[in-house]
Amino acid sequence: MHSNRRAVLRTALAAAIGASLIGLAPLAAAQQTQNPDAVRVLGEMGKATVITEGKGPRVLDIFFDANCPYCHELYTALRPEVGKGGLQFRWVPVAILTPTSVTKGAAILQAPDRLKAFHDNENTYGKGPTGQGGGITPATKVLPATSAILNANNALLEATKSPGVPTMLYRDKAGHAMLVVGPPDAQQLKEILASVK
Repeated sequence: MHSNRRAVLRTALAAAIGASLIGLAPLAAAQQTQNPDAVRVLGEMGKATVITEGKGPRVLDIFFDANCPYCHELYTALRPEVGKGGLQFRWVPVAILTPTSVTKGAAILQAPDRLKAFHDNENTYGKGPTGQGGGITPATKVLPATSAILNANNALLEATKSPGVPTMLYRDKAGHAMLVVGPPDAQQLKEILASVK
């Protein structure tokens, strides 16, 4: 990811975290659109390294940062849907928000069981050493292969032109490539999940 784009994303997302910590509404309301960027990136999602929950033909790709409060909100909202209706959630780890996003993302990716590590991070969100962000203990060393994974996933997120995370990509029942930015409310999430092809 280009350093200026990364700086813009960090600034926006740091502001979003600040807003969440003082109880303000999220800065980015959920937006669902079909666009050429979503079409292109969906075609490249085979290059992403993902953490998969559920099995089935109905795929929802979700870009997340281990320290993102709105990603955690989406994670929590999706718990009752895991394994239902042929839905497969493919969580795409990125590291764009804070310096520990890299080391926490690495801790997840370098774990023997990535899904368990992802769950540990989210289930202990806000309960880590700093009391903020994902709860997983950051990796003390980021392996070159892990850095390459995070960089590749970051590049895919950048290609969507999304202003932040969570960013969801999927095809709807009409075959349109859909992009959703921000945490949807309960009704929006219900509609999104029903529309996944």
